[in-house]
Amino acid sequence: MNILVTGGSGALGRNVVEGLLESGHRARVLSRRARDSDDWVRGDLSTGAGLEAAVTDIDAIVHAASATVEQGKLHATDVLGTRRLLAMAREAGVRHAVYVSIVGIDDVANPYYKSKLAAEAVMRENIVPWSILRATQFHTYMEIILGNFSKVPRLTTLPFKWQFQPVDTHDVSARLVDLITNEPAGMLPDFGGPEVRELKSIAESWLEARGLKNRLINMPIPLKASRLVAEGRLTCPDHKDGTITFEQYLDRRYPKQP
Repeated sequence: MNILVTGGSGALGRNVVEGLLESGHRARVLSRRARDSDDWVRGDLSTGAGLEAAVTDIDAIVHAASATVEQGKLHATDVLGTRRLLAMAREAGVRHAVYVSIVGIDDVANPYYKSKLAAEAVMRENIVPWSILRATQFHTYMEIILGNFSKVPRLTTLPFKWQFQPVDTHDVSARLVDLITNEPAGMLPDFGGPEVRELKSIAESWLEARGLKNRLINMPIPLKASRLVAEGRLTCPDHKDGTITFEQYLDRRYPKQP
């Protein structure tokens, strides 16, 4: 199959591309980054640049692109960009599109989650036959969160009780490769990591792996969204599908010196 991976240069997208190639498929990457390759299209969902070339001669799409670090472009990229991508894909005869979303976004309100929900709604319009896979927070995203809570030297100040179910991008990408090479299946069961853990525990493992002696300080956040995260609304304990724990990820990311 000829498969387009939007966001193919990101943490998840790279793994999806690798998995597709290992399975004998052709993978084309749509990215805002430029690269000299026949299977790489430089484009932008928020403007439509490059999308027509990206979907030409494509059988299916793994849609993993998102304006994660450009909050001002969320609607243009995640919502309007998804609609534009699917419309062009339909004209090109694409038979299946899988959208990557996030577990629990119906409950925990923030601008990014609202844009993901809106993009899911676009997928459900059936512009192209579709599947949606919601996953829990990636291990790589846990590091971003922990880094943001560790801006002050030797201190990590965070809400101890927040609950997450970190999942590895290799596990999610393997699921996506299986999904995209099968028939459209609509809304799929949630996909979670192997453990549900409080953020304090996750932080302790992260600091130890990096050899940091930061002092951990609890910082409760008196907002509804924070309370819901602490209640585990971003987790799916009944779907511990991932096999790679956060510790195993850390061992790979920060190997111990002999």
